[in-house]
This record gives sequence, structure tokens and C-alpha cells, in this order.
Amino acid sequence: MDLVETLSRLDKLEDTLLTQIQELRAVKSEIQKHAGNGSLEPLLGAKEVAKILGVDVGHLHAQARDGKIPSVMVGKYRKFSPSALKKWLDRKNNT
Repeated sequence: MDLVETLSRLDKLEDTLLTQIQELRAVKSEIQKHAGNGSLEPLLGAKEVAKILGVDVGHLHAQARDGKIPSVMVGKYRKFSPSALKKWLDRKNNT
């Protein structure tokens, strides 16, 4: 393996690590936000939220990925805060 290939692999690894650090910071921020007001609530899974909203899980994931529905990534799983969903629904219904 030559130096150029090694540097390329290191760049890819660095990008992966930076992405994971951003995910960890997002989860930490979400936890701190909820812990700060003394009410850490259990997060909901995509299947639960899709059933509540009456939509397909794939559609829910696409909307959340695009930032149209509030969600947080916990590792490789997308989770949903009940209070954030309620605020989102309230705003959506008042427009």
C-alpha cells in the first residue's frame, strides 16, 4: 500500500469518526436538554411513532432524515421524543 492510499484510508476513517462524534454530541445535547428540566422522558421508536401518526415506517424515516419530523439518532437508531413530537404536531395544526 502506498502513501496516497494510506492517506485516503485515514481521511475516510477521520470522516467516519467525526460523524460518530457529531451523533454522540447530538444525543448528549438531547439528554442534557431533557435532564435540565428534570424530566428525562423515554424516547419512542420509529414503529411506535409510525403507528401513532398512521404512516409507513419508511415514510417516517424519510421525513425525519430530512428534518421534517423531530428526531434524534441514538447510535444507528432513530428515536423520537414524545414532547418534541407534540410540539411539532401543535405547530403543524396551527398553521
